[in-house]
Amino acid sequence: PAPPPPRGGPPPRSASQKALDLAFELLFPLLYSLEPGGLLDSSKNLRVLWSRALLSAAGELDDGVAAGLLPGSSRWVVSPALARTLWRPALPKLEWIASRTGWIDGALDGFLERHGGAGAQVVLVGAGYDTRALRYRGSGADFYEVDLPAVLPIKEGMAARFLAANGGGETVGAKGRALGVDLNEAAMSPPGVFSLLSGLGLDRARPTLVVCEAVCFYLSPPAKRALLADAGAFAGGNAGSALVLADSLAPFVSGTGVEGARDFLEPLGFGLTQHDSLWGGAIQFVRAEGNGGGGGEREGAVTGSQGN
Repeated sequence: PAPPPPRGGPPPRSASQKALDLAFELLFPLLYSLEPGGLLDSSKNLRVLWSRALLSAAGELDDGVAAGLLPGSSRWVVSPALARTLWRPALPKLEWIASRTGWIDGALDGFLERHGGAGAQVVLVGAGYDTRALRYRGSGADFYEVDLPAVLPIKEGMAARFLAANGGGETVGAKGRALGVDLNEAAMSPPGVFSLLSGLGLDRARPTLVVCEAVCFYLSPPAKRALLADAGAFAGGNAGSALVLADSLAPFVSGTGVEGARDFLEPLGFGLTQHDSLWGGAIQFVRAEGNGGGGGEREGAVTGSQGN
């Protein structure tokens, strides 16, 4: 008999992974015990930053910034020596972070190569403690970050400290390109997220890459659709604009097939160029062009590389 269809969602957790989860839950506050402001933000938000630093230390992804945003008193916990020994059992659990980083960075590299960096714009939706604006600060592109008002000042402090220790420069916030909103509300209310970003300088006439990384998990279905439609309407005004997404598109898209993602995105203003999925379609990997066209020949689906 044919095997049952994939149920979606991550694979079952092993006993060792569950034990590591518990240890992390108990020890996480200690990592910030010597910080003047304490933990500063929810451990869930900060865990991704620590995970990126750990993966980088283990050689699983290229992120030379993540560790520099961590407290100097405790970043040794994710040093290369410990990453390859104590934390080795945790690395498979973090594989999807490495996969989504590679997917998005690859799209960003191609976008900057096509548009020469200078004059290009990158919008990081639900940026959290994303390191791309710092990692690509020499590219000439203008970065915009969108997240909750409570998150942005913390990210600003981290980024300012990092830049002060690494040759100086202005943060996204210092350039006036950080938008603090609740996306569940802003996506559903006039004037919309991209109109608000336009008020900060985002230019519809310039090629723009919209990045959605693990933010749609936290949006209601109507807000998710409205946000992507808003992005599509903005991108449609420029032939070079595009979307890269490593996120949940449920309940609109499920399963591993390319057709579902294509049928969902095209009415919202994006033409699919590459697609993959993870965990039976629970996570969709998308690269798409604004329907303004002119972004190059459309590619077929790229399947299997994320282990779906």
